[in-house]
Amino acid sequence: MARSESQPEGVSPKTRRAPSRWKVVRRWSLLLHRELGFLFSGVVVLYAVSGLAVNHSGDWDPGFIVDRVIVPSQFPATREAVDEAAVRRFVAKTAPEATYRTFDFPSPLRMKIFLGEGSISGLLGGKTMVWERVRKRPLLHGFNRLHLHPERWWLVFSDAFCIGLLVIVVTGLILPRGRLGLAGQGKWWVGAGVCVPLAALMFL
Repeated sequence: MARSESQPEGVSPKTRRAPSRWKVVRRWSLLLHRELGFLFSGVVVLYAVSGLAVNHSGDWDPGFIVDRVIVPSQFPATREAVDEAAVRRFVAKTAPEATYRTFDFPSPLRMKIFLGEGSISGLLGGKTMVWERVRKRPLLHGFNRLHLHPERWWLVFSDAFCIGLLVIVVTGLILPRGRLGLAGQGKWWVGAGVCVPLAALMFL
């Protein structure tokens, strides 16, 4: 059979057409959405848990546990009679496991001893003082530090995470099709999600 004049030489009639640009975009969107979602899943959990804890910092301390213990006092009623040697002896007796830093007088009748793990304060000449022992909350203290005070290489990774979230959002908008996609009911969910922070900016 003679070759058709309209058929280019060396090309089979069954040769598939090249994928459209939209299919290529969707293919890359799926790849980026999936792989970045896996990569940043741990960081999302870290930021979500830390965000919940910090949101309610008015009700509790999200980074530290504070234990208040009543301890006997041995200081005279005047600040002139208190010296550092006496304060160091008091700390060594009352809180031997604590690290002494310094002491001060917030008011003429009150003194405060600063420790590496909290503080001891009370009235001069009083019988008791309050020892506030401060301990880091397991996991939460570290989560909050990374969330609120990024530094060194973590700052670079944190910036990459923010950019990755933007990519995840954009690809997530592209992937669904039909009535479930952005052209369908998706636009109403996107609109609702945008309206909430805008309302907070205007009314809070």
